[in-house]
Amino acid sequence: MSEEKGFFDKNMEMWERWTSTYVDTMAKAMERTMDQSAAFRKQVDKAVAMTVDTQLEAALAAIKALEKQIEALSGKMDELLKQKGD
Repeated sequence: MSEEKGFFDKNMEMWERWTSTYVDTMAKAMERTMDQSAAFRKQVDKAVAMTVDTQLEAALAAIKALEKQIEALSGKMDELLKQKGD
């Protein structure tokens, strides 16, 4: 009977060491995954910000070009209406 108890105690000791090591390993893996996720999120946010800024600059340049074209057309329309009125 004492041999069985010794075997059981040794088994429990091994189990406790294994579970402790397993829990530590899993906790470290989760922490590392969270750190990597945070780093990846920062990279994505940076890329999105750069893309949005670039697109915004392009859109503003296009709007300014359209404003100039509209001003030129308005000026020509005013001239045509003056000539028609004369």
